[in-house]
Parts: sequence; C-alpha cells; structure tokens
Amino acid sequence: MKERRGWHGIRKTRAVARVRTGNALFLLYFWGLAFLILCPGALADEVTMANGDVITGEILTLEGGKLKVKTPYNAGLELDWAAVKSVRSDVPVELVLEDGRHVKGTLETSADGALQVITESAGPVSIGAPSLVTGMNPPEEKWLTQTGDLLAGASYLSGNTETASFNLSGKYVAATKRHRGTLRGAWYYAEDRNIVTARRLGGSAKYDLFLTERLYAYLNGLLEYDAFQDLDLRATVGPGLGYQFLDNERLKLAGELGYSYVSEDYATAPDNEYSSARWSFDFNWDIVKQKIALFHFDEGYLSVEDTDNFYFRTEQGLRFNVWKNFGTTFQANVDYNNVPAPGKDKTDTALIFGLTYNYDL
Repeated sequence: MKERRGWHGIRKTRAVARVRTGNALFLLYFWGLAFLILCPGALADEVTMANGDVITGEILTLEGGKLKVKTPYNAGLELDWAAVKSVRSDVPVELVLEDGRHVKGTLETSADGALQVITESAGPVSIGAPSLVTGMNPPEEKWLTQTGDLLAGASYLSGNTETASFNLSGKYVAATKRHRGTLRGAWYYAEDRNIVTARRLGGSAKYDLFLTERLYAYLNGLLEYDAFQDLDLRATVGPGLGYQFLDNERLKLAGELGYSYVSEDYATAPDNEYSSARWSFDFNWDIVKQKIALFHFDEGYLSVEDTDNFYFRTEQGLRFNVWKNFGTTFQANVDYNNVPAPGKDKTDTALIFGLTYNYDL
C-alpha cells in the first residue's frame, strides 16, 4: 500500500531544500572570498620592477614618469616608470604613446620586454619599449577650458603723509582644441592728500585660431587711458601669427609677430596715428608646482613709418599660492612710450603687491 506523506511532509521537504540551498550559497561565498584574500594576484594587475619586486593591485594612472597603483595597503602607490620591467593588467587600460596616439586594451609584456596591448578590435598590438608610453588612463579632456586670475591691491598711509592707492587687474582665457580667446584688463588709481596722482585704465582682447598644434593666427585689439600721460585713448588693432613653443602644466611660452594700426588721442598734445609691427611674448613657469609661479608678458608696437616712434608695455612678477586658489603676487609693470606728449616722461613704472585668486572652470 502506497504511503501518503501529507501536507506536513511536503513542508518539511521544502524546508530541507531551502537549508541545503542556503548552505551551498554560503560555501560558494566563503570559498570565493577566501580565494580573493589568499590569491589577490589572480584578479589584479601586476607590475614587476627592475629589482625583481612584484606589486599587485589596480593600475590607476601614469603621469610625469610616475605609475600610480592602488594596492590593498596603499590607495595610491607611486612607482618610477623608468624602473618598471614589465606590466600585466586584467582590466583594459588607455595608453598615451610618445607620438600622441592613444591605444586601449589589457596589457602584457613579452619575454623580450616588449609591451603589448590586447585590443578588442585589432587584437594584440606591439608597443615596444615601455619608455614609449608617456601616460595611462589620462583624464577626460574638456572641449572648453576656462582659466584666469584676478589681482587686487590697496594701500593707505596717514600722518605726515596721506596717500592711498588701489589697483585691480585680471586675465581670462577660454580655449578649445583650435580656438582661444584672451581678455586682459587693469585699473590703477592713486591720490595724495585728496589730490589725484594716478588714474589709468586699459584692456585688451585677442582671438587665436590654431592652424597646427603649435602655429596660430591671431587678431588683437588694445584700449588704454592714462590721464597723467595726457592720453585720452590709445587704440590698436591688427592680425598676426603666433607660435606656442611650450604648453604644459608647469611651463607655457608663446611668441607673436604681426601688424597693428595704432591711434593715440591726447587731451592737449597733437594726436598720433601710425602703422606698426607688433611683437609679444607670454611666459609662465611654475617653479614649484601649484605653489610658486614666475610670469612675464610684454607687448610692443614699432612704427614702420618712423622707427623712433614705438611703444611697449611689460608685466612680470611672482605668484605664491597660500590657500586653495588664493595667493599673493609681487608684480612690476613698465610702460614705455618713446614719443610721449610734450612735458611727459617716457617711462611709467608700477610696483604692485596684492591678493590673487586663480580659477580653472
């Protein structure tokens, strides 16, 4: 006679099945976790140094000759890329090569020390010596960068003398891969016993179109007012060519040559107009990265009709970062006009100390 298990028997069988399933999942989790702990290299990138040391972890970046690796004991271990013998990665890595090309895939090193990238589309790609790789996993490039700085300074003396001075200046640069726009502005005011002794205002705008990676064509315009040079308005405009000699995180250098039309309107002296050759140099060097910077900018106009008629201005100094984007600046500005208004000096010099705010949007 066939035995009937009944409802209670079915419930007991299902309960046993759930327990067995739970035990199996627990064992899989436990042994999987143990495998990851005891064998971290099985699911990790591997870097072998020239001295034989092997580092396992996750390759993060290669920048400035330093390979950064995340390990169980260090979130950002830095290794000298020149001292790396071989590299292997389980996760695709984006390489930046010496010639500017980008290649993405997992990494292997052949027996002869050549670096290989296993790509999804082209399969294995031989890179050659690791020294040909200048970067790994670079940050995503912005289509538009916006950088600049603001400088503000003031001084006040009272007692035997009573003087006050104020200055404000700034620079703004917006750039894409082929286009760049630069705005500059400056204002300076001073008085002695309520008598104005300096009042100056100026600004410029420049547009650059890059014809190659380094060579660009530009259009530049300048407006200036200086009450104590008898100058109601100096206006210039003109095109030219420039070359970006250096442009990296720590060093920037550009030079320009071109043509400009110059118009000078004076309050009392005869007005002056001439066609000129224009030159300019723009230099910035982080002596200590993001801490101390040396800068220089100059711009000059030489008449092609009378070489005695020329004008140039320069700005140079040191910036010191104090906290986050805030710092201090020591700056010297020199303006020279070889043919000034009658009774006026050729050279004006301003020594400026102020607070600076640098921004990168």
